[in-house]
Amino acid sequence: MEFMEVIRKRRSIRRFKPDPVPEEELKYILEAARLAPSWANTQCWHFIVVTDPEIKGKIGEAGFRWSARGPAMIVACADPAQSGFREDQYYYLTDIGIALEHLVLAAVDRGLGTCWVVGFHEDQVKEILGIPENIRVIALTPLGYPAEEPSARSRKSLEQIFSYNRYEQKQSK
Repeated sequence: MEFMEVIRKRRSIRRFKPDPVPEEELKYILEAARLAPSWANTQCWHFIVVTDPEIKGKIGEAGFRWSARGPAMIVACADPAQSGFREDQYYYLTDIGIALEHLVLAAVDRGLGTCWVVGFHEDQVKEILGIPENIRVIALTPLGYPAEEPSARSRKSLEQIFSYNRYEQKQSK
């Protein structure tokens, strides 16, 4: 798929076919995440692939139940100590955001669906998965073959989202 086609095709998928995600596809999308840039190349991330239905169900109970519907779930973690902090900005959030978006786009490229999930009880997810206290759970995504094809959502025009040289908020027409 062409790169812009991958971006345009990405949707938040909440219903999945029961077909398991083959190991080679999992490795492909995890490799895309591994190649993401990070603060000083510290690569503060760790991804947990959850395929056990019971564990996925418990994670779903710690947030949105629908998030456990896919045949796999990827839990994106970060170690803040392995990233930077400067001028009141924690870079681990940006690091994991870039890596997870690489993963999401690679999934689309392979015909898989995902949906960013950030609404969950982090302490419960940490307990379920045995994640150390110093590691943050930033986001998770169900992963599988889509059983739905949501239509594209409206977007602001290009002219509304940028300006040259100075901030200029442009109003919608």
